[in-house]
Formats: sequence, C-alpha cells, structure tokens
Amino acid sequence: MGTKATIAERDLRFRRLREAMEQAGLDVLLIAGKGHGWTGRGYFRWMTDFHLWGHDGMILFPLEGDPMLSLTSSGVGNRIADRGWITDTVADWYITPKIVDEIKRRGLDKSRIGIAGHEFIIGAGAFKRVEEGLPEAEIIEADHLMNRVRAIRSPLELKQYQELWAMSKAAMERFVTHLEPGMTEKEASMESVRYIHKHGARDYLIFFNGNIPTDRVVELEDVLAYHMEICNESGHYNELTVTLAYRDPTPDELRLMETELAVYEDIRKTATPGAKLGDLFAMFEDALVDAGFEINEEPKHHFEFHGQGMDWIEWPTMAPNDPVGHDVEIEEGMVLNYHPAANIKPTADVRRKTGINDHILITKDGAVRLSGDWDMRWRLA
Repeated sequence: MGTKATIAERDLRFRRLREAMEQAGLDVLLIAGKGHGWTGRGYFRWMTDFHLWGHDGMILFPLEGDPMLSLTSSGVGNRIADRGWITDTVADWYITPKIVDEIKRRGLDKSRIGIAGHEFIIGAGAFKRVEEGLPEAEIIEADHLMNRVRAIRSPLELKQYQELWAMSKAAMERFVTHLEPGMTEKEASMESVRYIHKHGARDYLIFFNGNIPTDRVVELEDVLAYHMEICNESGHYNELTVTLAYRDPTPDELRLMETELAVYEDIRKTATPGAKLGDLFAMFEDALVDAGFEINEEPKHHFEFHGQGMDWIEWPTMAPNDPVGHDVEIEEGMVLNYHPAANIKPTADVRRKTGINDHILITKDGAVRLSGDWDMRWRLA
C-alpha cells in the first residue's frame, strides 16, 4: 500500500488555492472535471482524492465557505463524499443547474467567478448554462490559476512519486526477465502488468516500439523499446522506457545517445527556478548540432517537456511549434516529464532514436531525477 493523502493534505491544497484566488480577486472558482486521464481527471483527483473512471462534474469552490460538487452519477458522488474531502455532493445529468442555484443561494451571483477547465474540459453547453444562469457575474478564465497552484508538488506528493517510481522500475525489470523468444507482445507485457496491478496501479498505457501490444510475436533481432505510462493508487502518472538492443548500436547511434545523455546533465543543472522551458530545449538542439547532426526545418508537434501529475499531460507544456510554452518560467517544486525527440534529418547510421523518458523535480539547485539511478541507455541483449 502506498502513502495515502490526508485531510491535512486537503487543507494544504485548499489553502494554497484560496490564496491564489484572493490574489486574482476571485470570489468563486468553478472547477470542471472529466473522467479520463489526458485532461480533466486530475483536477478532480487533486481536489477530492478520488479517481474518476468516468462522468462529467463540476466543483463549486468559494473563497469562503464549504465547497460543493455536482457529478453525473449519484453513486460516485456519494463515494467522494464518504472520502471526506468534499462532503456536499449532488447528482444531475446536467451538471451546472444545481451549481448555479447554489451560487445564487449563497449570494454570489454578482461576484467574480473563475472557470478552471475552460479551454479543454468544460462542455460548451455547460459553460453556456453558467453564463446564462449568472448574467450579472463576471466570468473569468482561470485555467492558468488552477494549473500553477497544482504544478507545485507537496512533500506528500513527492513521497507518492517516489513510490510510483519504485513500482515502475520493478515492473520494467520484470518485463526484461520475463521476455522469451516466441512470445506475443501481449504475453510479453503480462508480467509487468500483473506486477503494477498487484501494487495498486489505477491505469496504464503500453507501447512496443510506439505501437500498442497485439498478438504479433515480439521480434528479438533489432532494437525493442518497451514503454509504460503508469498511474498508481495516489493518482500520479509517470512514463518509463526500457530499450533492448539485439545488435550493436551504430557509431552514429552511440554518438547520438552520448550527446543526449551529456546535454541532459547540463539541462538539469540549468533547470533552476526562473529558467525558461524554451531555453532548456534550445540547449538540447544546440548540443545535437554541435555533435554534427542536422535539425529538420519543420518541427514536430511533440512535447519536449510537460508537467505530469494527476493527468498524463499537464501544464506547463513545451513543443517546438507551439509558442505558448517557450516562455514558461519553471518554479521550485514543479515535476516535469523530460522526453525530447531528436528531430534530426535521417542518417544512414541512425536507425533508432534513444527514446529517453525521465521525471525531474525542480529545486533551487537544479533538477533532480525522480527515477534515481534508472539507466536510460540501451541494454545489449
């Protein structure tokens, strides 16, 4: 069993969120949630310590007073209430009418109301009902407020991350020792999946060389990258890859790998509070150029850095062709997923990229690897 979140942890999160609301002049925060792992589940998990498998919902979180939660399932709402983080829960197929009525009952219908989840989570119909139901309120997009608060991880969350990484590394080692010639991809992944379920995994993704497991027999003749993205019982996600080489790497592949590992060391030293994500990625590409590789003129849409906590992908995100994340200044306490794609022009000698995945914690002295001593080099099999 992993470390469980406590009511004291809830109080810490609620206090930090209210401090941010007060600074922004908000009287109410409406937090939208959806039961899927890409975006939306994390808001609800962070606020309730309950893992949504489905359903749409909204949390009414006032600057003063108790929060209220509306969800499309009374059964799930009751379970959230039993957990004790938000005890006032209601069920409604249309999630906003009871929220709007409660705002009016509390006399907050002319206040400044922030919407967290405005960009990707709340449905257009639900947002319209909020606007039409509260015509005298000032409605403000508050995604950034919510994202910045939860991007700073608490000491308890960092302990939960450590437990997640211990489980993930052990699962990957079981994949390596379980793999035998003649296995299908599904059979080969069985032992690692069994292990994470035994130790409380809530969700996972698996890829063999970028593809989901099938009934194909695993080819043990070139380079095999086995990738897992795991959500543990605390609701946190991580990504980890083990790469097995059934041939010697080519000289260019070795040069690329050593270049990436060396610049990763430099990036972690530079990743102190105030550093910009775009500048850190520029260090990566500059190192590739200095090593003799040529960068493709057309960038790929790939998150070189992204937050990772109770959603697979969280703010902040940085992709080369997306200007939004380049100027984000990292802060102490952030946890980022580091997996830059070497977008280099093909060479005859690079048949497989390195595929580095890692988690870093931003500290005042630089970034610390949450994966500890995990070796990101290919394993010669």
